[in-house]
Amino acid sequence: MYSINEQQPIAPSLLAAFQELIDDKPPAFSLREVLTTMPRLRKKTLLPRAALLGEWMREGDFGYIYAPRGHGKTWLAMMMANALADHTGMGLWSKGTRSRKVIYFDAEMNLPDVQERANCIDVKSDNFQLLQNELVFEKMRRGLNIAEVEDQALISEMLDDGDVFLIDNLSTAASGLSENDNDSFDSMKGWLLSLRGRGITVIIVHHAGRNGEMRGASRREDMAHWILSLKEDGMEGEGTAWITQFKKCRNCASLDAPPLRWTLTIHDNRAETTCQRHSGTDAMLALIRTGVENATDLAEELGVTNGCVSKWAKKLSTAGLIHIRNRRYVPA
Repeated sequence: MYSINEQQPIAPSLLAAFQELIDDKPPAFSLREVLTTMPRLRKKTLLPRAALLGEWMREGDFGYIYAPRGHGKTWLAMMMANALADHTGMGLWSKGTRSRKVIYFDAEMNLPDVQERANCIDVKSDNFQLLQNELVFEKMRRGLNIAEVEDQALISEMLDDGDVFLIDNLSTAASGLSENDNDSFDSMKGWLLSLRGRGITVIIVHHAGRNGEMRGASRREDMAHWILSLKEDGMEGEGTAWITQFKKCRNCASLDAPPLRWTLTIHDNRAETTCQRHSGTDAMLALIRTGVENATDLAEELGVTNGCVSKWAKKLSTAGLIHIRNRRYVPA
């Protein structure tokens, strides 16, 4: 079979594709099949996504935990995984609707260090399952790379619907992924969305940059349900302490996910933690940046008087961090 100019042969498969276009056959699947009207959607009975932890984490979420190096990201992530697996609360975050199988992908630490931390946290539930880089290398003779399609398929097959997949951390788990290139992260979006479609919750631990914000291109934040930052806040003789605050939270109002102050001390190889609402100018600034502008709301959330809020507001305004407009506070 030859083309019109009788010089180049046309492949049979290409000719068949041309013929199908000429015949104008309808595709095997049409998007018309998934269209719905908004009135029909309004009448449809939909169950809310199950709560996993507090008011802010729900089934099928995609979220980030980030902080500078050495600021407690892995401690917090492991304690969070343990709470989800053991169906317990964590600090001021209430327990979810049921226990969850958590696959914790440790892409960075040495196995003895992971074991030591698991002992400190007192992990007991078989629902807390470890996918550890040294064990993976021993079996596969190579590392596992979440940026590669082949490894994404292996992970997808391992996960069951409704699981939690926690990745610690992005830098070591995604080799070759350019942090500052939006298009580079886009190559993972389809895979992450496929996990969401199965009700799988994905949590990624990541690093903060020199400016204190999450490192890398900004587009990766768009599809996140929540972004949780850690900031070191230790005092002498107190052990490890940090502040958690949400930079983004889709699942609940900021009043239901306030900044928290955590302490972690190790006694006889057992971790002891405390948690309380974080107060002070930093906590107030975090709330203002999430849209809480009224002094009364700020006072209620921070557990202080309106006069204290006014005093802190003046400090923040003098520092150029907020503007005071008609008794309301807005970020600078």
